[in-house]
Amino acid sequence: MKQKINFKLLLASGIFFALASCNSQQGTKDQSESTDTTAQTTSDSASAPTSAQSNAMDAVKIAPDLYKPLTDSLGIRVMEINYKSGDSSAMHSHPDLVLYVINGGKSRFTMQDGSSQTRDLKSGSTMIVPATTHTVKNIGNTTEKAILVEVNRANTAPKIQDAATDAVKVAPKLYKVLADTMNIRAVMATYKPGDSSALHAHPDNAIYVIDGGTAEFTLKDGTKQTLTLGSGMAQVRPGEMHSVKNTGKTTLKVLIVETTR
Repeated sequence: MKQKINFKLLLASGIFFALASCNSQQGTKDQSESTDTTAQTTSDSASAPTSAQSNAMDAVKIAPDLYKPLTDSLGIRVMEINYKSGDSSAMHSHPDLVLYVINGGKSRFTMQDGSSQTRDLKSGSTMIVPATTHTVKNIGNTTEKAILVEVNRANTAPKIQDAATDAVKVAPKLYKVLADTMNIRAVMATYKPGDSSALHAHPDNAIYVIDGGTAEFTLKDGTKQTLTLGSGMAQVRPGEMHSVKNTGKTTLKVLIVETTR
């Protein structure tokens, strides 16, 4: 969970791209407030460049009406993707990515070699996909919406994380792994009113608030802060350690994409 975030606006990207990369691997707005994060701002990758691709094949440049960036920092970019029925994009590319489907549908993906594949995208599904280049067309009758998190970092040896402070191990009832591969992990944090976690850590990560609410964050030094987290918020945060308690009356649900590259 996190402290106040001043988000850019929206996340946009290749939801459907993720899938179209042949072998999908399973598994916010003005920067405002975030969840599952602390005030800690130091990180080995704090000086890393933003993830925005400079090449002409960047999805945001090719189809800005379909791919809307929300936040971009530390080599991680969060986007929201919206394809109405019949919408299609020209050939474009993505670095390694995580795709979380909000509203599912049916899409056809065409690769650079001309091969194509039709996919039924299920709402709530999550996948981690290697870098890919393709076109996408919504051939179904529904509007497809997804959150796309691109990780534009060198796939080097993973940084060693202390298993004893891993959020999933510290609070397994609150943090569920959705997909984990390529030194990238997608986790869903769900805190019902009154739920709390012990002190735990996250590596560099991006968050997207699915269902908002209010939470109290306690840092390693004992500092406390209460934050109101709005649905649709997104932020990229450096590695951090904290505990969290849902002090509101609604269930908090947050997608967290962690990278140990």
